[in-house]
Amino acid sequence: MQNVRNSEPFSALETERETVHRREYLGALGTGVISATAGCVGGNSDTYLSEPDTGYEPADVRFPGYGQRLPDMTITDPLAEEAVETTGRKGDTLMTFFYSHCQTVCPRLISALRNVQMRAIDEGHADTTRFLAVTFDPERDDAERLEGYADRMDVSLADGWRFLRPESPEAAESVVQGEFGVNFERTRPEDMDMYMFNHFALILLVNADDYVERAYTGSTPRWQDIYDDFETLREREG
Repeated sequence: MQNVRNSEPFSALETERETVHRREYLGALGTGVISATAGCVGGNSDTYLSEPDTGYEPADVRFPGYGQRLPDMTITDPLAEEAVETTGRKGDTLMTFFYSHCQTVCPRLISALRNVQMRAIDEGHADTTRFLAVTFDPERDDAERLEGYADRMDVSLADGWRFLRPESPEAAESVVQGEFGVNFERTRPEDMDMYMFNHFALILLVNADDYVERAYTGSTPRWQDIYDDFETLREREG
């Protein structure tokens, strides 16, 4: 079993920025800003796992929380050259948001999902599981770039993994930030090619009925914990 490939530690500035973004999301009580598509908050009739002790209510954050339905979106897979629906497919889904030039948070998110994927392959679950990684940098993350990134991150494109790419920066903002509540912000002027992003770190575990079971918000997720939740979900779904 492969280990998660950790990138270099955050600088103090990066850590501060991430803390600020986390406070924006988890401290947003009373803002009235929630996920665009909400399911049954509390999730008793729509979820299989017990409600996690997160310290916040799902309706008080912008991203889809426990018991809420995943936003129903159609996003292009540039490698397969086809449109992919985020909901309405058989099996469970693990989903994250990234950009390939990231050298801090994103490799950890992708590596966590990669390790879950490898374990799912070993256990024979890959055929009924989807791994969706949505870029919010469509200007640079084209098919050629994502194909090389898949090789570098050692993900298996043949086993349920999809890199999804909104059609434009405006579409990325509308989909990733507007629909899924994952905030991102460029940190360089528009005319510089090597711009970077500050962004929120999120992995979603979604059941076969398209309801969120877990929203992992840490910058260094433990793939073992994610896989344990995934296995429990599969057992309870039957």
